[in-house]
Amino acid sequence: MISKLRERFHSLKNKKSVSGSFWVIFGFGVQKSFQLLSNLVLTRILYPEAFGLMAIVYAFMAGVQMFSDIGIRPSVIQSQDTDDPRFLNTAWTLQIIRGFCVAAVVCLIAYPASVFYKEPLLLGLLCAVASTAIIMGFQSINIILAERDINYKKLMIMRTFGQLTSLIVTAVLAYFYQSVWALAIGAVFGCVLDVVMGHKVFRGHKHSFLLDSKYVRKLFRFGQWIFWSTVFTYFTGQGMRAIEGAMVSTESLAMIAISGTLAWIAGELVVRYLGAVVFPTLSRVHRDQPDQFPAMLSRIRSVAILTTVPLFGFLSVLANVVVAILYDDRYAMAGPILAVMALVGAMRTLPMFYQNALLSIGQSKENFFSTGVIAVANVILLVAGFKLAGLYGLLIAPGLAYLVGHVVTSIIVKKYGWVSIKADLLFFLLMAGFVAATYFVNFR
Repeated sequence: MISKLRERFHSLKNKKSVSGSFWVIFGFGVQKSFQLLSNLVLTRILYPEAFGLMAIVYAFMAGVQMFSDIGIRPSVIQSQDTDDPRFLNTAWTLQIIRGFCVAAVVCLIAYPASVFYKEPLLLGLLCAVASTAIIMGFQSINIILAERDINYKKLMIMRTFGQLTSLIVTAVLAYFYQSVWALAIGAVFGCVLDVVMGHKVFRGHKHSFLLDSKYVRKLFRFGQWIFWSTVFTYFTGQGMRAIEGAMVSTESLAMIAISGTLAWIAGELVVRYLGAVVFPTLSRVHRDQPDQFPAMLSRIRSVAILTTVPLFGFLSVLANVVVAILYDDRYAMAGPILAVMALVGAMRTLPMFYQNALLSIGQSKENFFSTGVIAVANVILLVAGFKLAGLYGLLIAPGLAYLVGHVVTSIIVKKYGWVSIKADLLFFLLMAGFVAATYFVNFR
């Protein structure tokens, strides 16, 4: 009888994972379609430099947010204390405090940034977009609880509606004002709408301001290594835009930003899937069936390689065609850039599954070391690549940094029995084929 109940329990959890996977992938597909539509509409209304300016703004915003990340979301998802309102209120209060701190720091660096990049508009844009950190700090903690239970249906519907509404508002503003300010105001509006809907749609825990010293210590204990990991992650993501902005023109940076949006579509799906489904699932497997953990991780990784690498590869091969169809002649330069960035995007996914697995078993310190190696390698190779080979050296550098990071991460997780040589061979064989095809189609 007990064994039947256990089987029924695991069957229900598996169904929840499948349902969560469906809604994550469905929601991602719809949201990316809206994002692409927004990109196509706005690039026809606004001048290319506007996207370069916003790329710098978001690079600084992401940097300050990452530099203040104490891992509230993964802490709540992994915690056993979610039945205690004091724990949830402490997490929510810390989230709000962090939002105000992020906004204050961004406003402080706004003027120096505008002087450094010789773009006076950055001062106002950074201060305006900084308000989104304060707004999002008030987001309902019930959303994280829904993610913890892999209940994504309402969340994806809510965010899809919010994104569509925000897109319409931004497009209307851009049409009437023909200004980069349309993008900034649209971002603020989108955050306000997201927070309001979050509290209306997700009910359950009643929020109140509280800082319980026991839970503050507990959250910081887990989050300290998350903090350092996200600091380093910045220099492998949005931080690259800040560095690139100092090396190339605003127009070239706009091409990189636009190409990056297209190139990282498959990567965003991987990241979304890892955070929304794989992380809660692996955390649960580690708690309930630790002996099944290596096999589960191996299956997830193999399926991901077979599905995502071809997506990156075909996008790389067809890059010039895609850009020619989607954009006008002003953006022709984005074609070859997209071809390279798509292949680099595939490389970025290589160490992610091991890093996610480390977090799911509570090894945030080891995840920090993995992320740190990638970040240091990325900055060094980015500068060296630009010096040696200009723009294309700058674009290829992150791919080499992630290769270095994967080797180091494999060494870290070897003691857990997670390393799969077969999966690595599959990845590199697929990559070799797409690199050759991309060269012959786009660069000969």
